[in-house]
This record gives sequence, structure tokens and C-alpha cells, in this order.
Amino acid sequence: MLKDTVESFGWVSRLFHWVIALMVLGMLAGGLLLGFLPGGGFKSLIVGLHKSTGAAILVLMIFRLWWRYINPRPRDLGPNAFENQLGRLMHVFLYVLVLLQPIFGILMSQAFGSPVRVFGLFTLPSIIGRSDAAGAVFSQMHTITAVLLAIAVAVHIAAALKHHYVDQDRTLMRMISGK
Repeated sequence: MLKDTVESFGWVSRLFHWVIALMVLGMLAGGLLLGFLPGGGFKSLIVGLHKSTGAAILVLMIFRLWWRYINPRPRDLGPNAFENQLGRLMHVFLYVLVLLQPIFGILMSQAFGSPVRVFGLFTLPSIIGRSDAAGAVFSQMHTITAVLLAIAVAVHIAAALKHHYVDQDRTLMRMISGK
């Protein structure tokens, strides 16, 4: 099934979810790794890959939100209305963080005078001039957003496992298999 229904997620939504989830997890780990790498060619390669992947995540999230907008949202399966509302709010929080994280990274790079080349194919147009002060602000915002995103991802995973093992509903399986 391509599209979502009120009972399940279609394969497009599931593909967006899992591809973006794996990319975000990889980016969080890669961002940590960057803090420990010595300067040089290998670090430059990883920074370039990090920037390119961040730009790809931003584009994928825009398409994911568009897809979600044109598809029905599957109904909540949780037994508690308050928890269901918290889940919806957590999804909004995750979406906002996943959108802001690459935006802050792009602005940080550009403010520090470092262009964002996307997989060696093209360079993103500069939307901010060189400013070390602005770069420092965006660097902090990028770091804070990464921490919040890591926490939100952990809560999201814990909630999915709670649905599966405690509530024993189909919430997790709908995102894995669509059923």
C-alpha cells in the first residue's frame, strides 16, 4: 500500500520514517565523532559528508511533511487519550528539531565562511554573510538542538517499545510492516 490510511502507514511514510531515522542517528553519532577527530584530511572528509547528509535530511523532511499533509493520519492506538496527545506533541517536536538542526548547521557553516557543498555536486547558496559572532551563536544552537534531538529520539524509541511490549498494540508494527 502506497498511501496511509486511518488504520496503517503506507510504504512511502514508512520509508521516509526509517531513512530519516537512520540518517539522524548517524548524524548524531557523526557529530559526536567530529569533536574527537584531529584536524586534517579525514576530518574534512567527515565534515563534508556531515554537511551533505544534513542538507539531504532537510530536503527529505520537507517532502515527508508534504506527504504527511496530503495523507490521512492513522488513528492513535494507545489506550490513554493524554498519552496519545503527548505522542502527537512529541512528533511535532521531533519534526521541528529535525528541520532546525540542518538549518542551524548550514547557517553556522556559512557564518564561519565555510560553504556547504552537497555530495560534491553543488554548493548551497549563501544566505548569511561571514560573521564569527553569528557562527558561534548558530554553533551553540546546532549543539543544543542535537542534544534535544538525541533526548527526543530516545523518548520516541522508548514510547514505541512501550506501545509494543506494555500496551501490546500495533503502533510499532504499523511503522515496521504497515500492519
